[in-house]
Amino acid sequence: MLVFKYDKQVFLFTIRRRRLCVATLIVCGIFISYQFLIHYFLSNQRPKSRPEPELARIRGSHVQEGLFYAPVNGKFTCIKSGEVISFQQVNDNYCDCADSSDEPGTNACPDGLFHCGIISANPKYPKMVPSSKVNDGICDCCDGSEEYEVQHLLGQLHQSNDLFAVCPNKC
Repeated sequence: MLVFKYDKQVFLFTIRRRRLCVATLIVCGIFISYQFLIHYFLSNQRPKSRPEPELARIRGSHVQEGLFYAPVNGKFTCIKSGEVISFQQVNDNYCDCADSSDEPGTNACPDGLFHCGIISANPKYPKMVPSSKVNDGICDCCDGSEEYEVQHLLGQLHQSNDLFAVCPNKC
């Protein structure tokens, strides 16, 4: 006949281990629930004040110039010269403003500047290029954002990939 010896220390040790595991699971469950609640409340929180209008960045404009390119009653006010034109005339490939501010994304104005879409930390790539270099077939910005016409044409004409080089993103 076999008799098993009851060891009180081993029994107490396993009870403590179980209690510790249960306590750890409860704490982890509370922490995960707390994280879900915070994520839910932050993602569904609406601002109490009037929301600011969403500004679409105009191609070739600087990020900080976004407020200048927000149409007011369908009109655009030239940044430096103050002339008022229709917002449809912005980036229409015709220089309407004396300060060239209505054509940041085209080469229509001789003294305009095109701000690159992504600014590279590499000094080899400029932050902005003269508007005369927009759509000239040479990739100047690190992301190639100033060569949008060439890339648009390549998207339409798949056979002509050997004529033009699509600007690779080198940022």
